[in-house]
Amino acid sequence: MSKSEMLSAAQARAIWKLVNECRELGDDRVAWRAHCLNEVGRLVDSDLGVLGEMGGCQELKLRDMGVTFSWRSDFPGTSALDPMVAKFRTDPNLSPAMMAYHEENRSVGGKCLSHKELIEDRDWYRSVDYQYIQEPFGMDAIMWCFRRLGAGLADESCGLVLVRQKGRRSFNPRDRTLVRELNAMLAGLVGGPLARYRDPSPSELPRRTRQVLACLLEGDSDKQIAARLRIASSTVNEYTKAIYRFFGVNARTELMARWIRRGWGSSTRWTEYEDERPMSAAVTSGRVATFELSPSRQK
Repeated sequence: MSKSEMLSAAQARAIWKLVNECRELGDDRVAWRAHCLNEVGRLVDSDLGVLGEMGGCQELKLRDMGVTFSWRSDFPGTSALDPMVAKFRTDPNLSPAMMAYHEENRSVGGKCLSHKELIEDRDWYRSVDYQYIQEPFGMDAIMWCFRRLGAGLADESCGLVLVRQKGRRSFNPRDRTLVRELNAMLAGLVGGPLARYRDPSPSELPRRTRQVLACLLEGDSDKQIAARLRIASSTVNEYTKAIYRFFGVNARTELMARWIRRGWGSSTRWTEYEDERPMSAAVTSGRVATFELSPSRQK
């Protein structure tokens, strides 16, 4: 590895810190990905980020399995993003440059490459990717990083894509190293401490039900939950049944075992969300806005 590719000690610490923060949010497939994109966008100074799961990367028959987007609050192309993303989710193969990336990534996996490693500038600015995907949203420099989720799984990968606006410099080797190392750590945790898109998220439950869930995870009895939330014990019982159905368990011990087995963190910040928080709406988060498209809930 050349000196220009090597991470500083501060950058290495930032990656570890970010992964640990994601683990604390790991029981919620929306929360950990949104936080990850916000922070990695800051670390590599990108304007738009995508974090998702993709099937068929080795076979080059791509299928979208869920995707989360994050962009700067002043990003110019957000109004047209929904239809473009919907088109991509219908046919992930519509990007020739990304297909070229996956062709290059098949042998080793986990590579982080920018469009400059795959295509000459002259051809890039005449390409379908640039003219029909990048340019309409004011985007240009882009880098992809996909890593397979696990040896025992099907051809499914964790994908991280970062983009900069037109007129900005391309991502440098150190940026690519940072993203490659981050995604290597994330991919090893997805399906364990980090929830997959097919996992039910606590944030999808109504607010009162989430509060009962938090109490259950803290080990409270029905009477203790009733006292804490000032509701009847019979009401607690109804909420508890709804929680069991939602997570596909039959008893409190199974619910607790699910959290422990997956290594999910102790954070329950999803109790703070309002009931009106839509899964596909933009949620302002500091310098970035994030949203999640309804994922394909594959079983």
